[in-house]
Amino acid sequence: MAQGDQVVFARLDVAEALGIWRHATGRVVGIHSGRGEPFAVDVEFAGHGILIGYIASLFTRIA
Repeated sequence: MAQGDQVVFARLDVAEALGIWRHATGRVVGIHSGRGEPFAVDVEFAGHGILIGYIASLFTRIA
C-alpha cells in the first residue's frame, strides 16, 4: 500500500461499525510503517473524518 492508493474495507463488519458504506472507496492519506511494510494507515472516505492509524490489513487495495 502506498500514499494515494484507493482502498476498500476487507473487513466489512468494521465498515458497518464505523457507518461507512461497505463498498465505499477510500484513499490512503498517511502511512505508519514498520520494517518495510505498512502496519497502520490513515484513510479518508468522502463524508467521513480521516481514519487515523488503522491496521493496514483492514483494507484491500483496489486497482
